[in-house]
Amino acid sequence: MNRSLITFVLSFCLFFTTAGIANAGLECLTKSYGKAQTVAADFVQTLIHKDSGEKDVRTGNFVIKRPQLVRWVTDKPFSELLIVNKDAVWNYLKDEEVVYKYPRELADESQNALRFLLGDARVDNDFYVEDGEEKGNYLLFPKEPTANLTEAKIWVDESSGIITRLRIIDFYGNINDITFKNVTLNAPVNNLVFNFTPPNGVDLEDNTKK
Repeated sequence: MNRSLITFVLSFCLFFTTAGIANAGLECLTKSYGKAQTVAADFVQTLIHKDSGEKDVRTGNFVIKRPQLVRWVTDKPFSELLIVNKDAVWNYLKDEEVVYKYPRELADESQNALRFLLGDARVDNDFYVEDGEEKGNYLLFPKEPTANLTEAKIWVDESSGIITRLRIIDFYGNINDITFKNVTLNAPVNNLVFNFTPPNGVDLEDNTKK
């Protein structure tokens, strides 16, 4: 699966498990995300390659629904769709006319991401949390770092308890920086938006049978 998408799925842990953070400054997250059944937002994602300094800026939107449903859409500079539903993980690259299908029981970091999505993890169990250098931002260090996540930083609007920005650094020093806009909690979401059928004429690479 596309590495940036794996990293983004990993970030979802911050939405549905922030109630477990013991840091007193993050108590506002308990009231906002702790009982949220859905989270939807627009995003601007900047991927920065450490060695080259090259920046890749993407925009799109996503919606997450407890316990195990995700729809992530990139609309610029290309069209890409990631669906996580009860049957599989789908990654549709529209411009390339190809669909990748993965089993829900993904290995390594991807499996950890789904564990977060299912609400089976607590942030204070998996991260060391420290206050950032400015009010409203916090550093998270995973107790068991992975290739995709060695350090994270979040920015929080403490008046609303909304996460406005997330920065993830991987083992190689690459940065995945995501700014969230128009964040909506608990809006009704029909489960049909998480269904996916590969369009006619696209190549399907089915990894569920391997």
